[in-house]
Amino acid sequence: PVGVRELLGRHKDNDGDPHDGLMVEYIDPTTGEPVFKTITFMVQMLQPGQKTLPVKTTSSLLVSPFEGKGHSIVNGNKFDWKEFDTLAIPGGSWFEHINDSSKDPLFLFIASDEPTLKKLDLFRKWGRDKNDAVVQLA
Repeated sequence: PVGVRELLGRHKDNDGDPHDGLMVEYIDPTTGEPVFKTITFMVQMLQPGQKTLPVKTTSSLLVSPFEGKGHSIVNGNKFDWKEFDTLAIPGGSWFEHINDSSKDPLFLFIASDEPTLKKLDLFRKWGRDKNDAVVQLA
């Protein structure tokens, strides 16, 4: 089996989505669904110097960098973090992540209540484009 780090490493020259960078969700291979019914886990990779475009979702997130350093901006407030810190992002908050390194990728571990909200048809996701216009993403 391929590890998440190895999988993301195969895309080291790809910035991925402008709102999410490169992201891999942990799923149950027998069902194709999240490992748990109410919470999901993802790993997000940002390339050196990469900054995501702002995102807002109805889900609440716990973000923990496990390799690299940087900061996040949540509702206009800057939060510096380092490896193994945890940042809580409440649902309905605008946020973006920034990799402060100019040479190393950043890896974030993310837990989200997105599966619960999807089952209740309450999950929504918006982003700002390069012109700062709000677009619905999900």
